[in-house]
Amino acid sequence: MEPIQTLAYGVELHLVSTEDGGRSSGLLGGTAPENRFTYRPNWGLPDWADGEQTAGPVFGFSRSDILPGDDTRAVLVALFIENVQAWHDVRAGDELRMYEGSRICGRAIVEWIAAATWPSVENDAGRFLAWLAEPRRDRP
Repeated sequence: MEPIQTLAYGVELHLVSTEDGGRSSGLLGGTAPENRFTYRPNWGLPDWADGEQTAGPVFGFSRSDILPGDDTRAVLVALFIENVQAWHDVRAGDELRMYEGSRICGRAIVEWIAAATWPSVENDAGRFLAWLAEPRRDRP
């Protein structure tokens, strides 16, 4: 597969509690190579109506064994940015809604945006892993 230019987003993610309509089980999370891009939620972008969503698999999380109601950092990679121009309008500080089907399972605040390739090549992975491992680090 030829690498595709896209955008990555570093986010502070809050998983909605089960009581508030979120997931009933936790996420494995983490950054292990075998777990990268295995969680593939959709995202509601700023100014989109509730329920409108697009693909953005998660490269990794700053924590493992993330339960509903927990907070974590995550890096997601936008898919189909050539067809979903609204990805280009997302800015630091914007909120993204994380969907599983029609259910909002998380809310994310964008910390940074960076050029990336899909599937993620080693240069991208190194930047993302460093940010996830060191939460106080500046934007990649």
